[in-house]
Amino acid sequence: MKKYLIILILLLSACNKFEPQLTTQSIFYEDAKVQLSQLMVYSRPEKPHYGPLSALFYPYFVTQTIKDGKDWGKLISKNVWQNWTSLQIFPSMVFDDKLVYRGLDDAMFTARSRGFDLLVVGFVPYLYLGHTMDDSAVTLQVKIYETKHGQMVCSFEQSGRLPKRMDDDFIIAKREHRMPDSSFFQIIQSIATDMAVPLTSWARYENTNKGIIAGLTVAKADADKPQMISYTPQQSPQTVQTSPQESQAKITSTPNSSPVTPPKAKSINLAIQFDVNSAIINPESYPLLNELGKALTSDKLNDKSVVIAGHTDSDASAEYNLELSKKRAEAVKAYLTQKFPINSSRIATTGFGESRPLVPNSTKYNKLLNRRVQVSIAP
Repeated sequence: MKKYLIILILLLSACNKFEPQLTTQSIFYEDAKVQLSQLMVYSRPEKPHYGPLSALFYPYFVTQTIKDGKDWGKLISKNVWQNWTSLQIFPSMVFDDKLVYRGLDDAMFTARSRGFDLLVVGFVPYLYLGHTMDDSAVTLQVKIYETKHGQMVCSFEQSGRLPKRMDDDFIIAKREHRMPDSSFFQIIQSIATDMAVPLTSWARYENTNKGIIAGLTVAKADADKPQMISYTPQQSPQTVQTSPQESQAKITSTPNSSPVTPPKAKSINLAIQFDVNSAIINPESYPLLNELGKALTSDKLNDKSVVIAGHTDSDASAEYNLELSKKRAEAVKAYLTQKFPINSSRIATTGFGESRPLVPNSTKYNKLLNRRVQVSIAP
């Protein structure tokens, strides 16, 4: 028995979450995980939308009476915007921290007058931050309206919690439950990622050559629209309680939880299907590749160079997925250069394997979204 116990301790000592001790209890650390309620989808379009969309994000309105409510609303909205920008939910997304939500009519007028297709507003009915000492919990409601007719197209609600658990004492060892430095950030990112899943199945602008052209040239249209603005606190409130500004400072200073920045190059994601564990393109994807070929030979893109990147889900090993993603990107390049008058020097290829998922690889549907080919304008 003692022999097996020593072997177990040696194995655990190789883990960075275990600290073996000779004279005192050994300590095993377990990181707290975000617990999410079921995502409530109150409204969503029945059919996908084809065509590029632009969205204006308003600072969210905190309905709970708390200190610095407006600042917390700005910070929450900014984190959702950053998350959706990294996932490329819509080709153009702008967050303006100078706006103040004074009702739907006022916000709709602002979004419509600025030329945006969509208005994104949010409400925070519950917010409690225990930081590293207690539970942290957030309830978030997000509503998306189309500005042409003022109709709601999507409505979501979800709650997230990071529970603070008591340590467990096993006599010879002790398990301590660690709370992250940025509980708030982790909860918001988890909720935003969950809400993005139904949006990715609706806002699909990359299935026609016109949509592909619009997605890759959206940067030109952005020049006539407000620039992306991120929230920068002006001053920290003089209070003992942690302020939104201090919370943001923790987020930006923590290596593992730094805010996601928008990608520099404009890109689109294509749901190219391949045979299982193969770089052979499934014939059902030929029409989509033909649309891509038409787009790349169009007047707007025929002088542009592009980068084709392959992505996989998390099935199989990371090394295998990385190699497979590279081969699939090469297969797409070969198809385009053989079927269309495209010089091979215009197309560079790469692969990222499973390292850059759009959504967590937690369900079969999510894995389908992550298996994709990404096309970007070369910088």
